Amino acid sequence: MNILVFGAQGSGKSTHAKYIADKLKAPYIYTGDLFRELEKERSQRGRLIKRLMRAGEIIPNEISIPALEEYLKDFDLSKGIVLDGYPRNTGQAESLPIKIDLIVYIKLSEEIAIERLSTRGRYDDTPQAIKMRLEMYKKETQPVLNYFKDKGVKIISIDNTPPVDIVRENIDDLLKDI
Repeated sequence: MNILVFGAQGSGKSTHAKYIADKLKAPYIYTGDLFRELEKERSQRGRLIKRLMRAGEIIPNEISIPALEEYLKDFDLSKGIVLDGYPRNTGQAESLPIKIDLIVYIKLSEEIAIERLSTRGRYDDTPQAIKMRLEMYKKETQPVLNYFKDKGVKIISIDNTPPVDIVRENIDDLLKDI
């Protein structure tokens, strides 16, 4: 089963995506890590990715789509995957080389998400970049949910406001049906 863990930056999607991947013994595919590795390249692509990430911008499809396709070759996809941080727009969703079977939509208020992002200490979590990423999420990424909904993909929402152990109990209940 291919699961997309979806939510705004700072919503806690990566924390819960890792948990789901561990529970299902499926590969955890996080494009944030992929792009942080690619930005280290001493190439035009690496410099562009670094500049875009520092500004809080989405990596363009002409870079992100082939990068993900190449990255997926490193994983055994036979048992499904848990995908985090991708797709970020409908163009990426349309070109996704795997079929998404389920979306786990992690919900959290924007205020709490901003607070969490501001304290995690990553170089690309400047106030300006956080604001830019959240605006891009609303404009570019949020429509991805409708794209998959229109394709008939099941979407389950998880409220990430309670303590993590309560959220994980909710996720465990969800995974019983998988």
